[in-house]
Amino acid sequence: MKYVTKSSNTKISSGVVQVDATYQPIKQTCPDSCELKGEGCYASQSFVGMINSKLEKDAAGKTPEELALLEAKAIDESYGGGDVPEVLLRLHVSGEAPTKKAAQTINQAVKRWVKRGGSRAWSYTHCWKTVPRKSWSHVSVLASIDDYKDIPKAIKRGYTPAIVVSEFPKKKRFSLPDSPVDFIPCPAQVYDKSSCDTCQLCMRDDMLKKLNVGIAFEAHSIKKNAIKKRLPVIN
Repeated sequence: MKYVTKSSNTKISSGVVQVDATYQPIKQTCPDSCELKGEGCYASQSFVGMINSKLEKDAAGKTPEELALLEAKAIDESYGGGDVPEVLLRLHVSGEAPTKKAAQTINQAVKRWVKRGGSRAWSYTHCWKTVPRKSWSHVSVLASIDDYKDIPKAIKRGYTPAIVVSEFPKKKRFSLPDSPVDFIPCPAQVYDKSSCDTCQLCMRDDMLKKLNVGIAFEAHSIKKNAIKKRLPVIN
């Protein structure tokens, strides 16, 4: 796995607030149930894709739990194991924590990271069906939803849902048929000068729950047309 200080990924940091990030190998940690695994996942392309390719080679033969221990070690050793500046932490730009034990291991490392001075940590997971939300008690984790029919199930398990749409129906809060929550279009995709570090909505899943909303992302990357073909049209 990999821990990056001062991420230069413009999707998560505009430079206004420092964002650190971790990466795990997609092959060894992402569930096969994810429809984007090997089929247009952003993290398998461009610069992130190059990082992932190396991580997959290095992780050969390792279990998700072993990789989680390595990630926890990297988080603990960030900034020499000393004080952490008031920075944000994006867990898993690539990869996952696919088991309860793996999630708990990383969650406890984040707890220690925050005690050392770090700010908020956030991530997304396709493993919400098997990993309890309470395993991420120190992280804002949104459930990545592939099938909109699963939105109520994710909410019942304590998660705030995050979905991908072919196109935003409008640039403000919108609803979906049979969904118990509305959705807010990702501000970083709607507004030119917004990014994760300036928006921080996904870092506050507790607030999103109170507002009864999830986050929607518009299909992007070089394979966005292929992704759009698998998504329902929202009127």
